Amino acid sequence: MKLRNRLHPISVYTVLILLSFMFCVPFLFMIGTSFKKYEDIASQPLNPVPLRPTLDNFTLLFQKLPFWTQFANGIMIAVSISLLAMLFNSLVAYGFARYEFRFKNGLFFVVLSTLLVPSQLTLVPSFMMFRSWGWLNTFYPLILPASISAMSVFLIRQVMSAIPKELYESARVDGSSELGTFLRIALPLSMSGIGIVGVLAFMNSWNDYLSPLIFLTNEKRMTLAVGITTMSNPYKEDFATPITGACLMAVPVLILISAVGQKYFVSGLNTGAVKG
Repeated sequence: MKLRNRLHPISVYTVLILLSFMFCVPFLFMIGTSFKKYEDIASQPLNPVPLRPTLDNFTLLFQKLPFWTQFANGIMIAVSISLLAMLFNSLVAYGFARYEFRFKNGLFFVVLSTLLVPSQLTLVPSFMMFRSWGWLNTFYPLILPASISAMSVFLIRQVMSAIPKELYESARVDGSSELGTFLRIALPLSMSGIGIVGVLAFMNSWNDYLSPLIFLTNEKRMTLAVGITTMSNPYKEDFATPITGACLMAVPVLILISAVGQKYFVSGLNTGAVKG
């Protein structure tokens, strides 16, 4: 029995390590390929280790693409969406968690039902609307629609609903305004849900390809996700440069996840499961 108890965690950790390695293999190939010469990529495509490391792919990437301009565009859009998403979604979630009003459950059901509508279905009417407003080739069509989502409202509402109502009532007794109660009670105690909403909003915006492709036309206003795809040349195969761009594009997300931390990330994702 003692031997079985010792072997069980060892087998579990072994399986987890193998699965983690399988997920890391594509990233290893991406990093290794970005430092390979084209001849090495063509002759040994399955070898992730660059035999003759070079920085030519990075130089060529910066020559073909206004990389830092598009990189800054993507960062600015993603950070703006992340901050606005944390603000707007938390305000809506606070209203559903804090107040009791007529048709509250029905209205919340309507909010959640928007998750059933595919985003591609609204592209044409959104394009016509933003064109009539003169917003095409600006960042407004990318930032404002992505600043609020039903899933984010649901997640933050679940966190705020778990806060004891006595805390809200004691704050009001002490003379705090409704805005003060929101800022001093609801926000600090809901940071796990609000933080994960900000992280997911940043990642979704940073990896978004379709919206910038539809609403932006100027190359210097493009984001990096679209800019990398414009380097495709039907007359000359080039695998290294787009992969190098994808490798650099993964850096902000890796830094963000490392800064947030695994424990905070997992706790935020699992928060909605502790209270219905």
